[in-house]
Amino acid sequence: MSKIKINATTKNKEGKTSHEGLGLKKENEIVYYENKTKTKIKIDNIIEIERKEEYYIKIILEKGIKKEGKYITKYGNIKLETLLKEVKQNEKELEIIYDLYLDSEYVDTICYNLKILSWHVKEIW
Repeated sequence: MSKIKINATTKNKEGKTSHEGLGLKKENEIVYYENKTKTKIKIDNIIEIERKEEYYIKIILEKGIKKEGKYITKYGNIKLETLLKEVKQNEKELEIIYDLYLDSEYVDTICYNLKILSWHVKEIW
């Protein structure tokens, strides 16, 4: 497990948000906190993004396949689906572009970019 410095950017039709901070990288998983919101990204044959705070969102992405995820709020569950349009990945960066659907209705196209800016600590045993 390595401590890393990250920059996460999300773009949609409403604008752009960015967060820079520290996170942990373990094999194919990155975890970081954006204010009080925990974000976990798992990269394998599919990409999973989980966000937890007062709500819980789990986005599942697989190129060209509409996937059902989870969106749980204190007011109830909302049907969430995503369609991965594009993914670019290397050792230090992940960029994904996907369509977001809530209750079967198209909401927006999201561009999420995660960059590892630096490794702060060598492998932690």
